[in-house]
Amino acid sequence: MRRFKDLFGLVLRYRLNLIGNIVFNALGSVLSLFTFLAIVPFLRILFRTDGSAETGGSTPAVFDRVTSALDQYVAANGSEQALLVMCGAIAVLALIKNAVTYLSFYSLATIRTGVARDMRSQLFDRILALPVGYFTEQRKGDLISRMTNDLMEVEFSVIGTLEVLFKAPIMIVLSLVTLFAISWELTLFALVFMPVSGFIISRIATALRGAAGRGKARLGDLISRLEETLGAMMVVKAFDAAPRFRGRFAEHNEGYFQLMRKLYKREYLSSPVSEFVSMTVIAILLAVGGRLVLSGEGLEGELFIGYLVVFSQIIPPARSLSDAIFKVQKGAASLDRLDEVLQAEVTVAEPAVPVPVDFQDEVRLDEVSFRYAGASEWALDGFSLTVKKGETVALVGPSGSGKTTVARLLLRLYDPEQGHVRMDGLDLREAATGAVRSKIGFVTQDPLLFNDTVAANIALFDEGLDAERVQTVAEIAHAMEFIDQLPERFETTIGDGGGRLSGGQRQRLAIARALYHDPPILVLDEATSALDAEGERLVQAAIERVMEDRTAVVIAHRLSTVRRADRIIVMECGRIAESGSHEELMAAKGVYHGMVALQQLEG
Repeated sequence: MRRFKDLFGLVLRYRLNLIGNIVFNALGSVLSLFTFLAIVPFLRILFRTDGSAETGGSTPAVFDRVTSALDQYVAANGSEQALLVMCGAIAVLALIKNAVTYLSFYSLATIRTGVARDMRSQLFDRILALPVGYFTEQRKGDLISRMTNDLMEVEFSVIGTLEVLFKAPIMIVLSLVTLFAISWELTLFALVFMPVSGFIISRIATALRGAAGRGKARLGDLISRLEETLGAMMVVKAFDAAPRFRGRFAEHNEGYFQLMRKLYKREYLSSPVSEFVSMTVIAILLAVGGRLVLSGEGLEGELFIGYLVVFSQIIPPARSLSDAIFKVQKGAASLDRLDEVLQAEVTVAEPAVPVPVDFQDEVRLDEVSFRYAGASEWALDGFSLTVKKGETVALVGPSGSGKTTVARLLLRLYDPEQGHVRMDGLDLREAATGAVRSKIGFVTQDPLLFNDTVAANIALFDEGLDAERVQTVAEIAHAMEFIDQLPERFETTIGDGGGRLSGGQRQRLAIARALYHDPPILVLDEATSALDAEGERLVQAAIERVMEDRTAVVIAHRLSTVRRADRIIVMECGRIAESGSHEELMAAKGVYHGMVALQQLEG
């Protein structure tokens, strides 16, 4: 029931369309009822043309008056004219009814697509707000499944919710009122059998929700496998691992098939069950009511046929009602999965009243301790570092020593568990994350480019793209020498992940991107470690050029790239082991000296 309220809450944002849908559904139900009841005067014209039949008995008074007026019209104008008038009236009623039905569907289209759009926007906004650590724990394929398949189920559930609340019940209630007006005895007799269908359908629906949730999770696994395979296709082919990947995919595909077959088996059972019960009731009514008509103790023949026609029209809305219940149950399972994303904790929260941040003096990590979720060891343990404006500081050390964690804390991708990260004395938690990151240009070992043009990648889809600035930063990053050779220069599409460019070209493009907004601080995280000698030379030349008149934090594994740094920080186990210039550290013959000697030996 809680999920039912949640789904209806999504619909309430479109009140005008909802009101229109309710009104048109009500009008459509009334017109449908009149269209079906038109069979009664039609039959009377055909089989009682002399107008001599008496009315009365158990026939309702309202129908007595209608049949009396009809008999008088037939007597005055003839049966053929009355028949033509009735046929015309039926055609007009059908036209109006279908026009109203179209308008009800038209108003529903805005609601269902609007709800899906709103939830998609909420999810995407939430994904952008979630910390980086969330995506290391979640599979991309599963997130994609939630934003596509689960959202689609929620969209179908919106239709189901409206069916449950406004469309099917209106038709059922109007039909029941009419049936009671025609013969309350027969109607009460028929209603005795209806709870059986409702009980069976509710039991099936309860089992469906759990199966739907498991099916969505299994689909997420399947898409994750596909996404991983596509992303590592070169490795799959190079190691001739296609048979193994095929086997893993087939296992997940078969599991999804088995689960969804079971789910649909339960879902498809509801409609036959409800129809069987309804048709069984109609058969019983035919037997009971037919005997009453033949004995002259019940309704007149044409009115009894009209009764059966109206009763038969309860079956479609009853079936749609049961289908809607299943849609809501499946949508509830999908809404649970979407809620897991929407309710995920945002560990890097925006301050209620952000304090303006500026960089004029220094950025400082003060007794910072931090560890990643699920880790037992500290990534940084009481770490302190001050970087003055205009200074280049290099962080070196073995893998896992905490170098990249320093960069992530500076960018406020994470907040420290203990201690503070400050810019000119202001704790970064008091400033808006966007304001902090606008002060920092970030270049990683993996450039992470997008399948778009060179210009779009440099400006990172900036709506007010400055073409002159794009070219300026490309020149500073030594990227123009290859951009000028591209077919459409800055308008050339570089492929998925920048796959049409070499590693050195992608890295220089990433450096240009970091410079586009002219940040006062540059953070370079292993920017040359994945390049060959020539690529490293070109990128290093670009780095040295862009670091002029800027504050820089350089994280490097290759020590040859940090010799010119003002200070070199040697890190071990989240702490500072040594600090000084290249010459000072070499003279000290400590950890740094040993690292340089080892790299020279390896070289």
